[in-house]
Amino acid sequence: MRTVLGLTAGNLSQHLAVLEKAGLVDVEKGYEGKRARTWLSLTPAGDRALQDEVTQLKRLIHQIEQGRPAPEP
Repeated sequence: MRTVLGLTAGNLSQHLAVLEKAGLVDVEKGYEGKRARTWLSLTPAGDRALQDEVTQLKRLIHQIEQGRPAPEP
């Protein structure tokens, strides 16, 4: 994730801590062989939040494509 998102390890860690505290992701740390690993999974609340965000982004894109101004948040 760090590479795909272009974040430093510390920055990604802070973002994940916020998401975990909000109950949106589960973070599990452990080892795979001798290498430290972190596994992430969406919680049910995280899945709903992601789906809601995608729906809102699709609405925004549709409005922009139709030439209408986007609604104020």
